[in-house]
Amino acid sequence: MAHEPASENTKEAKEWFCLRTQTKREHIAAAILDRLDEVEVFCPRISQVKKTRAGKKRFVEAMFPGYIFAKFHYQTHSRQVVYSQGITQMVELGDRRVIPERIVQDLKESLPEGIIEAPDLSIEPGAEIQLITGSLKGLNGKVLAQLPAKNRVQILLDFLGREITVDVSPDDILLSRDVD
Repeated sequence: MAHEPASENTKEAKEWFCLRTQTKREHIAAAILDRLDEVEVFCPRISQVKKTRAGKKRFVEAMFPGYIFAKFHYQTHSRQVVYSQGITQMVELGDRRVIPERIVQDLKESLPEGIIEAPDLSIEPGAEIQLITGSLKGLNGKVLAQLPAKNRVQILLDFLGREITVDVSPDDILLSRDVD
C-alpha cells in the first residue's frame, strides 16, 4: 500500500483573506491576482456621480479603498499572493487573518455585478450648492427638491437681498464643499 504525500491527504480548504493594496490600485491588484490559478478575487466597487467643473462625471471606485478580498489555500499560495504586484500586505489581527465565508458571500449576493450604483447625493434636499454655469454663476444656494420629471433641481438663492426659487439643471451646480 503506497503512501500519498501529506499535502494530498490533508486537503487544505480555500479561505477568504483581506489584502491591503496600493492606493487607487485595487482594480489592478485584483486583475493580477485573478490570473493566478487557485485564487478567487473579489473587489467590490461603487459607481457614483461626482460633479466636476466640466459637469457631472461617473466614477467607479473601490467600495473599500485600499482593500480587496482573495480566496486561496494559505499554505500553498500566501507568498505568491502577498508578493503580487499591487499588494502591500495581508490584513491580520493577531493570529486572525481569515474572513468568514458568509461575510464575503453576503457581500457578493448584495452586489450581483460586483458594483453598487450610488445615488447622486449632491442634489439631496438641504445640500449647500454653488452655481457653476449660466447668468447666476458663482451664487450659493440650498437644494429644495429634485424634480426628476424635468431633470431639474429646485434651489433657493439669496439674490439681491431676497430669497428666490430657481429650477436648474443638475449639471449647473456643485456642492459648496467641492468648490475650490
